[in-house]
Amino acid sequence: MSGHLHIQDCPVARNGETAKRRDGDDGRGRRFSVSPFLRFWLPLIALVLIHTSPNLPAVTFPLNWRWSNPAPHGANILDMTYSTNGLAVQVGERGQIFTSTDFDLWIPRDSHTTRSLRGVAFFGGRLVVTAESGTVLFADDPAEFFVVNLGTTDWLESVAASTNLLVAVGDNAAIYTSTNAVSWQRRSVSFTTWLRSVAWGAPGFVTVGENGFIASSANGTNWTQRASGVSQHLNRVAWIGNQFWAVGDSGKVLTSATGTTWSPQTSGATNSLFAAAGRAALEVVAGEKAVRLHDGLTWTNQLGAGQLYPPPPWNYYASVWDGGGFWLGGASGMLVEGYKTNATSQTFWGEVGTSVRDWLWAVLRTPSFYLAAGDRAVVLTSGNGVDWDLLPVPNSVTNATFLGVGATAGDHYFVLGTAGAMLRSTNGATWDAISPRPATNDLQGFTSRGNLLLASGSRGTILTSIDGTNWSRRTTPTTTFLSGLETFPGGFVASGDNGALLTSTNGTNWSAVSTGTTNWFYRVRWLNGVLLAVGENGALRTSTNGTAWTPQTSGTSEWLTDAAFVDGAWFAVGTAGAVVASTNLTTWTNIGTLTRKSLFGIAATASQLVAVGGEGVILRAQVVPDLTPVSFVSYTRSSSRNVFLLGGRPDQRIQMLRSTTLTNWTPDIQLEFLDGTGTLLFLENQPPGLPYEFYRAVLTP
Repeated sequence: MSGHLHIQDCPVARNGETAKRRDGDDGRGRRFSVSPFLRFWLPLIALVLIHTSPNLPAVTFPLNWRWSNPAPHGANILDMTYSTNGLAVQVGERGQIFTSTDFDLWIPRDSHTTRSLRGVAFFGGRLVVTAESGTVLFADDPAEFFVVNLGTTDWLESVAASTNLLVAVGDNAAIYTSTNAVSWQRRSVSFTTWLRSVAWGAPGFVTVGENGFIASSANGTNWTQRASGVSQHLNRVAWIGNQFWAVGDSGKVLTSATGTTWSPQTSGATNSLFAAAGRAALEVVAGEKAVRLHDGLTWTNQLGAGQLYPPPPWNYYASVWDGGGFWLGGASGMLVEGYKTNATSQTFWGEVGTSVRDWLWAVLRTPSFYLAAGDRAVVLTSGNGVDWDLLPVPNSVTNATFLGVGATAGDHYFVLGTAGAMLRSTNGATWDAISPRPATNDLQGFTSRGNLLLASGSRGTILTSIDGTNWSRRTTPTTTFLSGLETFPGGFVASGDNGALLTSTNGTNWSAVSTGTTNWFYRVRWLNGVLLAVGENGALRTSTNGTAWTPQTSGTSEWLTDAAFVDGAWFAVGTAGAVVASTNLTTWTNIGTLTRKSLFGIAATASQLVAVGGEGVILRAQVVPDLTPVSFVSYTRSSSRNVFLLGGRPDQRIQMLRSTTLTNWTPDIQLEFLDGTGTLLFLENQPPGLPYEFYRAVLTP
């Protein structure tokens, strides 16, 4: 069956790290670090002026989403490459590109597209990316990508480069060639197979695809099909050392020194393989929870029980060899390093940026912090939406899945989950289990008014309490799962499966509202004077009194799971990364986000949105730009460098302008405060003979 691989859903150091470990390069010879500081080489700065743009709009679409979890990001890594000048590049879902010079700090780049990015290669100093629906990107500077549309609906799954030719392959036997990445020509071939990967090596080009297909070409123009001896789909081909390696479904591995005749390898893998990398006599293949190492003679299961430091059992889609070790990239931004300490040692594997990757089902904003919860009893808090802390929970609930979170006006916080599990905290940091449990069935919804607390869950359950310890079950007119619960001026509303909407004036006596639908209303929120119920098949209804509900067209058929309000706009999130927005509650636009992973919760401050979801996804967006002026905190000079430390807020973006006259200002680099420290550190060599230059920073949306 033809188709695509779709992934479901200064020198300052901290924590003992050296500054060198955090160094990077932006592709133009400027050095940087983002954690705790961001650094750039710049021309000589003699005087710095700070200027804040006074007229930025309150809400700007599309939103500028950023990853808060997992680290370094949560995008599916579909391909990676590494250049001889030390720049690593990752491409993946929703047009996302990241670059790094140390495989530790990854800088998001603007691709100018939300299409799925499938392949990446260096063509000399030019970076080339192929993508969904005949899209090609290229950049001589990773800060500035250009988009080329080849006028086809065929996805271009892979790209490879010789010294003078680019070859891109994809759907319907699509093979395109280019000498510059700007102008492309589709080549006529005698086959129609969908192609999944292409590589270049000493003998020429090789492409692989569905049903064991292999073809080779000495010049990229004339292609000859070769016998593979297998019928399984081949997902990747790579030139490693002195031969081609092709990997595919059912653990198939093939090798060829010429690209014309192929030999099977017995790696021991049985799952689908998507990646291959290494050097001669030290190769790795990886895929769906599979990592196998070949030392030229034998194969070793790197996930086996005998490995001292195995890689995580994960789905890996891309790999590179950096000259000293392996790097595996996969689903949800998983990045793993593998290296040997000596020629005879095991390969040691370690995850970059250990992160929570459990599914997160709920999030709320208290006056001072965010609270999120999910699978495997995960409870997380964050003061800024950027940096998150995993909190310990009592042993009695470690097997629970937490489905809901809540807070009272008296600074008491609650987490609810499966089999009636419930936690309570007075500070958001230390948690106690409610014992005995308030119920034996699953609990998810929570709300409160004054000293009255309410919880809801499966089998039509609604519980009330005045102390958070002793709970009473109330009679309800339904037996369906009640997943949403909310307080509003007229009383309380519960929402749930089979179109359930219930109302109560006192939390004790409940009545059903006829909705005329079987769509599950997953959550209900009171937002800016309006009740908003969201749910299955894009269901969205509004009400001011809890009794009369008006259906709205949400613009999506995905499940909507939660809603929030920020500065004149309502937002709802849902499955497959759906985010819809409205400024009037009647016209809704699907604005999307960074991922197609499902989102199950959203919360907001007066200016920021935070969404959580599958595989530990936490996204943030600064809906209203933070106009707090940036400032230069300090300045130092050594014999060869000038150093400026810039202070700001997380997710602020600035345009640097420079001038030698204080009259005519020239735009320079654009910068962003990417982490929670809110700092940017500039270091500059002090070249002789330059005139004084003046710099100012302008906040941009």
